[in-house]
Amino acid sequence: MIFLRLRKKEMAVWEKTSGSKIPDNAIRAGYEKDGKPLFIARAKMGGLWTSGKCGTHLPGAHIPNDCKEVIVRDYDVLVYPINAVGLLDWKQASGGKVPDKAFKTDTDLYVGRANYTGSLIPCRISTSQKCAYMGYGGKEYNAKEYEVLCQIK
Repeated sequence: MIFLRLRKKEMAVWEKTSGSKIPDNAIRAGYEKDGKPLFIARAKMGGLWTSGKCGTHLPGAHIPNDCKEVIVRDYDVLVYPINAVGLLDWKQASGGKVPDKAFKTDTDLYVGRANYTGSLIPCRISTSQKCAYMGYGGKEYNAKEYEVLCQIK
C-alpha cells in the first residue's frame, strides 16, 4: 500500500513535461516486467484527457487510444505537491466501476493500473466502456479487473 500526503482539494496535480523527463515528485504507479518504473501520464486524445504510462526509459507518454499505443512527446505527468496533505491509494475494481473519490481525468475516464504480461501498467479506466485500457508493445489492450487511484483521506 502506498500513502501519499496531499492537499484536501488537490489530491495531485498535472505537470507538463516531454520525452523521458519525469519530475522527482511524480507518482510511481507501476513497473515494466524488467522492473523499470512507470508513472502516470495524460494527453488529449480525441478531445478527452486520457491517462497512460510514461518513464525515464520511454520517448514520451504511451497513451492507449483507438486500438493502438500512441506515443505523445509533450504530455502531463501526475505529481504530488511537496506541501500537500491527504492520502491516495489504489483500490481494486472491475467491469468499469470505480470507487468513491476516484481520480478523474475527463468525463467517464479515470486513472488506473492493470497487470499485463508481468508488468503493472498505468492505464485509463472507462466507466462507459466498462473496462481499463492500457498500451503495451504498440497496441491497446483491455482488462476487466484493475486498480483505481483514489483519495482515501
